[in-house]
Amino acid sequence: MFTTPAERTAWRQRIFGSLDDAAFNAAALELFAWQFTHCKPFQLIAKAREVSPKQIKSWRDIPAVPQRLFKEATLYSHPIKTATTVFHTSGTTTGEPGKQHLRRIDLYNATCVEGAKRAGVLKETQALHFLAPSPLAAPNSSLSAMFEFWREGWGNDDSQFWVEKGHLQLERLRRQLEQTVDPVGVCGAAFSFVHWIDTFSQADPLTLPEKSWLLETGGFKGRSREIDKAEFYEALAYLFGVKPDRIWNEYGMCELSSQAYARGPQGMHRTPPWARVLVVDPSTDREVAVGEVGLVRWIDLANVDSVLAIQTLDQAVREKDGFYLIGRLSQADPRGCSLTAETFHRA
Repeated sequence: MFTTPAERTAWRQRIFGSLDDAAFNAAALELFAWQFTHCKPFQLIAKAREVSPKQIKSWRDIPAVPQRLFKEATLYSHPIKTATTVFHTSGTTTGEPGKQHLRRIDLYNATCVEGAKRAGVLKETQALHFLAPSPLAAPNSSLSAMFEFWREGWGNDDSQFWVEKGHLQLERLRRQLEQTVDPVGVCGAAFSFVHWIDTFSQADPLTLPEKSWLLETGGFKGRSREIDKAEFYEALAYLFGVKPDRIWNEYGMCELSSQAYARGPQGMHRTPPWARVLVVDPSTDREVAVGEVGLVRWIDLANVDSVLAIQTLDQAVREKDGFYLIGRLSQADPRGCSLTAETFHRA
């Protein structure tokens, strides 16, 4: 199971198909049972919590692996020699990255594109500009891999990565954007956009063509500089000449295969049908009520090669149809795509 291309294609078709609550639950329990058998650290965690596949009937009861464990153990549900791709987390204060091993890149490729498409980010072929290194320059970056999948599937010939030898090529990108007449998408880590704001705060703003959009990811928690989200989006809207509701946030992580998206400064994050987020009270390990704050717990049916249930230290407000992301706990290790962007800037 989840080994051959045919098995993985069948799973992708299953989770991309009609997936109501009952179908999601059945798939999640099936995947948990398989990973329980094949991923030893996951099994040890489950047994320590006195949970086994035979004991639970709901995906909500699947034990979640702490996100930090990806730094301390190999969470992989196949023989390690079969891994063809290894993504690294952007880093921590200790310099020890977490690692996500993938047997094949196929499911990550499919979910990156299909998730953005269903969210409404990717709608038509256009020039996509990435404030990030290419996969050739950063082969262990899941963000660069995702952007490359977008470029391959939705980008035209003008699409390009704008980090070269560790440096953001902002002046060159601005000159190209000044000449564009068709809608474009500009995507990158939040801190890369902060560099844009710092660089061009005194320059005349651009006026990107109608239907252009921006996408930022990574946040600022634990960075050397933080900025209020409303202020951040207001500055981006002004400097790029787009409306604030044309700015997206992508919330994902190296340890997952799926992402959640929110639109505009007050946007609510929603997951694709094959993923669920629980907002849990860390003191009780139970889901909080609608409107209350807790920690984000992911259940990702596309994360077949490692573990499907991951407990983060990201705070959010639970809503009926999604969640409002607050940010990472202040005492947590700084991490995320923006750490990489800041490293590039300092270089």
